[in-house]
Amino acid sequence: MPVKMHFNWKDIPRAARFGFSAKKIWVVVEGLFISSIIYAILSYIALLVSGDGLVEIWRSYRFIPTPSISELSILGAIIQYIAIFVFVLINFFYGVAVSKITFEQLKGDEFYEISKARKFAFTNGKAVLWTPISIILIILAILALGVIVGLIGKIPYFGELFLLLSAVPAFFGVLLIVYLVVALALSLFISAAIIGATKSDTFDTLFEVFSTLNEQNWRFLGYETLLFGVMLVAGAIWIFAIGRALYIAHAVLGAGWLMGQKYITLEKIAHYYLSVPSFIRDLPAFRWFANLTAVSSILNPPYSLPDANIVMQIVGFIFGILLYAIVFMGFGYMLSMFWVGNLLGYVVITLKKDDLNLLEQKEEIEEVTTESLEKEKEEEEKQTEDKQEKE
Repeated sequence: MPVKMHFNWKDIPRAARFGFSAKKIWVVVEGLFISSIIYAILSYIALLVSGDGLVEIWRSYRFIPTPSISELSILGAIIQYIAIFVFVLINFFYGVAVSKITFEQLKGDEFYEISKARKFAFTNGKAVLWTPISIILIILAILALGVIVGLIGKIPYFGELFLLLSAVPAFFGVLLIVYLVVALALSLFISAAIIGATKSDTFDTLFEVFSTLNEQNWRFLGYETLLFGVMLVAGAIWIFAIGRALYIAHAVLGAGWLMGQKYITLEKIAHYYLSVPSFIRDLPAFRWFANLTAVSSILNPPYSLPDANIVMQIVGFIFGILLYAIVFMGFGYMLSMFWVGNLLGYVVITLKKDDLNLLEQKEEIEEVTTESLEKEKEEEEKQTEDKQEKE
């Protein structure tokens, strides 16, 4: 059965319910794991080519390095930018997969497979990359024209006159850049939703981005504000639940009559491998959120590896990896809500601006196809009857 929608702002808070899905959270976590591994490898390379030693990098960052660009050489900075780009890109592709799963769910298919969604994303999701790149290229082209105007302006006498004649077009060109920057930001929010719902290419995705910006800008802004509020509240509850679960494990297994100090040492070893970047850890908003959700232990990991035997060190190392999985699961729900909420918002906005219900589109196509077949069959029967009468 297709999901009944209100086709207004009331659909946006439903991102908390539709996003709370083991299937969708798994897809997001899978994307985070793959992108983090590739990011970590590239970041290690960036630091190595910048002159840092492998042991020094491991002691400073452990699994996932987050160096400041200022610490890197030119080549290292380029590699680091590539690492960030690849990390974001992979997660956007997985965002397309989540959007596709959600769209099929809204149409009534509760059992749409992860493998199909993943294949759809990597087959049809290229627009999630090329849409923002296309907008960036247009911005760069306009800036290049500005550079040309500036160079011509250096010519004595003629330059001043040329600058005067080009002042009005240049002003509108700058306004266009501002408009395109807003369109670029918008594309990062809804490109995955557009592709997941319509299987669109780059041109169609660009068209939908500009159409939404021109016709439904305030509605989109309101929906995004509401969505982020939902993400904050629902995400905090989810992460708080995870934090309480870890606390229960600590209270039970860390009890003196059970594992006691042994389990506490394993926890410290695991936390040693969970390296939260300092620029994130020191953010007041992050510290407030960590305290609110009762996971403040991640703010102060041990600076050195606790003393323990080799077996405990191995187990603690594995626990450290599992701790990353738990963190990814916590933020995975928030990302799931983000992709789901933008898909819901796009479906509503499309109905408002185009009078098109995307959830009924396939049914309409099937009805048209059935009617066409019936008409063809009737025409064939009529032609057969006419032929028989002539004979």
